[in-house]
Formats: sequence, C-alpha cells, structure tokens
Amino acid sequence: MCAERAVSYFKEQIIPQLVSGKHVMIAAHGNSLRSIIMHLDKLTSQEVISLELSTGIPMLYIFKEGKFIRRGSPAGPSEAGVYAYTKINT
Repeated sequence: MCAERAVSYFKEQIIPQLVSGKHVMIAAHGNSLRSIIMHLDKLTSQEVISLELSTGIPMLYIFKEGKFIRRGSPAGPSEAGVYAYTKINT
C-alpha cells in the first residue's frame, strides 16, 4: 500500500512540477523512498528489499526529456541529492 500511494503521488504531483521546469526535493520515510526509487530505476520487489538508504546520504535524479537519470547513489556520502530536478536547455 505504501508503494502504491508513494508512486501515485509522485506521478500526480511531482512529475508535473518537473515537466513545468521546477526543481523538486523529496524527503520521506525509507519505505516511501524505496518505492519511488523502485519505480524510477525499474527495480524488482526483490531488488528493492536489498536497497540500503542511509540517513543523510542524498541521491540525485535528473529529469530530462521525460526520463529520469540517476546521478547519485545510496552507497556513499560523496554522491548528491535525494531530489530530482529538471535541466532546461537554453
């Protein structure tokens, strides 16, 4: 149920903001974040179970041309942002 709610909210509320060019930061409980990451990275339920999200270790997703590209990793503190942002070509 958590995954369904989190992904539904992401699709209905977050993606339209990204499409409009806004920067969005998401801070949430680990299970909600796992659900969103599972959706973005197309992970299986088995793969997402082993996903470690350390407290305070951010991840960065870039939203470009309707696709999400992960630029950060939950594996280490040197990576950037638990947030997604759009890059507007000028």
